[in-house]
Amino acid sequence: MISSEPVRNWANGILREALSRKADREWCLAALGGAERLTWFRQAFPGYEDIFPHTLIASFLGVTPVTMSRLRANDKTRL
Repeated sequence: MISSEPVRNWANGILREALSRKADREWCLAALGGAERLTWFRQAFPGYEDIFPHTLIASFLGVTPVTMSRLRANDKTRL
């Protein structure tokens, strides 16, 4: 499709990276519980918890805002 091999390789690399990130998130949502999802989110996106509203993070993680609040309240490692 693209005649330039370096450009094609560059574009394929970007597509593979995006697909890998999406698959990682889908695996997280399917396999992990709420506390593990929050831990994954913190490791994958450090600092985002301080930037975005917790309701958006809860939606991203597939939990309710109430569950998100409870998970954060029970988390003794985050101060």
